[in-house]
Amino acid sequence: MKGSSVAKGVLLTAGGAVCWGFSGTCAQLLMDIYGVPLAWNVCVRLVFASLLYLVFCTATHREALVSLLKQPRELGKLLLFSIFGVLLVQVCYQGCISVSNAGTATVFERCGLILIMLITCIKARRAPKRREFAGVVLAIIGTICIATKGNLGSLAIPAEALAWGGASACALVFYTMMPVRLLERWGSVVTTTVSMTMAAVIANVAIQPWNMHVEVTPGIVAAMAALVIIGTFFAYLLFLQGVKLAGPMRAGLVGSIEPVAAMTFSTLWLGTPITPFDMLGCALIVVMVLLVTQREEKAPGEVASADEHAPSGGVESSAEHAKPVGD
Repeated sequence: MKGSSVAKGVLLTAGGAVCWGFSGTCAQLLMDIYGVPLAWNVCVRLVFASLLYLVFCTATHREALVSLLKQPRELGKLLLFSIFGVLLVQVCYQGCISVSNAGTATVFERCGLILIMLITCIKARRAPKRREFAGVVLAIIGTICIATKGNLGSLAIPAEALAWGGASACALVFYTMMPVRLLERWGSVVTTTVSMTMAAVIANVAIQPWNMHVEVTPGIVAAMAALVIIGTFFAYLLFLQGVKLAGPMRAGLVGSIEPVAAMTFSTLWLGTPITPFDMLGCALIVVMVLLVTQREEKAPGEVASADEHAPSGGVESSAEHAKPVGD
């Protein structure tokens, strides 16, 4: 994995996380200010985002898209990713919030970094690197600082929240690690387009948002447009491209700047105050990003570990990947 590709992947992942932070502020505006139901919000967001992806993908990656649609086995893999990755991330995170609070849900979700690190190390048959371990610790502590404002008592964890939180951590693992080989073969645009469309169909058939009464106002249209274009289209596209270039371990860690972005947008847009613990959490996460961006120096004669030889996935052998088709 070339250093320049890793750096580009880190920047793309960071961009995706910033867009996700923005999406959180948009969702808060829609639900808290305009009273839009969560289920309706998720369904409409997925529908318009998938339509945007389909238009963009047809214009830029038509040949790869048509090729993918002729391969049932690959579509089956994408169906699993759309359910356990795209949908599960949203449902479990919001479910944990509904039975606890946003701080608890965010901390639980970030605990998925531990699982990503363990899985990466097991597949590569090695111990965690010092930078990986330090990055996980900094990411989780920084997230806790931002999520709780220093009040650990706010992390009330009833049994139902524990179940949703554990599922949320697993969802982060699925979303970060499942599409690695799909991204290598088809690229981020085609992979995201098909998985997003599948998720939109599944969510709308299951929830049937057309039976919900929502009075659509110009404010809701504007907020939804920002949520779809910036908080969904660019968020998913940038993050998955970052996974492709930087690998799931680095991408998962760098994605921890999402709460930093959410806090910043919430402060600038909705007037939410910043506390010293917010600033401390931001500083720890920035240090983590700088830490995992750097490549570790090898001792003389040291053989590179398996994940350093792999392409973007981080732990798979390059022989297991088909030639990339998309971007």
